[in-house]
Amino acid sequence: MQVLILSGPNHGFEKSAPLIHEFLGAADDLDVALEDDKDILADGLDAFDVCVFGTGFTHPVPQDDGSRIWEAELTTNQEDGLLDFVRSGKGLVGIHGTAWNIGARAVDLLGGHANWHPPGLTFTVNVTESEHPITADLTDFEVEDEIYMSAWFPEINILATAEWSDKKHPLAWTKFFGDGRVFYTALGHGPDTFTRPGMQKLMTQGVRWAGTN
Repeated sequence: MQVLILSGPNHGFEKSAPLIHEFLGAADDLDVALEDDKDILADGLDAFDVCVFGTGFTHPVPQDDGSRIWEAELTTNQEDGLLDFVRSGKGLVGIHGTAWNIGARAVDLLGGHANWHPPGLTFTVNVTESEHPITADLTDFEVEDEIYMSAWFPEINILATAEWSDKKHPLAWTKFFGDGRVFYTALGHGPDTFTRPGMQKLMTQGVRWAGTN
């Protein structure tokens, strides 16, 4: 299976991407490339079965008054290329900030979005769908991360949650987009999350599922 990890500085993903490249590359059935040039989305995805995307659709721009506004991270051609790639039957693995403050087209692709979270904390990731290929043989595991307060489409298939303020919040889900498969996890604020064996298993099996069609 041909896998592309698209890295970049947005949301600090360039610190996590090499770790993901290392553990995915250790799987015999995955041929993994690491790239940071987003132009590949517009003209270079044909060789890949699945794209691991963590650098996001938007980025913050500080304002003079101390606030921030969010601007597009991708050009229209780059976003079109990614959507067409998945729609045609390929796979997408979205990580953490991929769903942060995004527009309507990205929400349709991912199946949800977020724009707030409590301060980072240590918590347990609870596997809620143990029969799915992504969570097969995966037990609950602990991480130090952020719990996104997400809004999501009812048709997503929630695989894992975490509890905060007496509510369960989805941390991993799947959906279909056109003929393609999408796996999204809200986990992944920093590199430490990707050192956890449970997260590595979730990601590796998520890539395999998304890239199979």
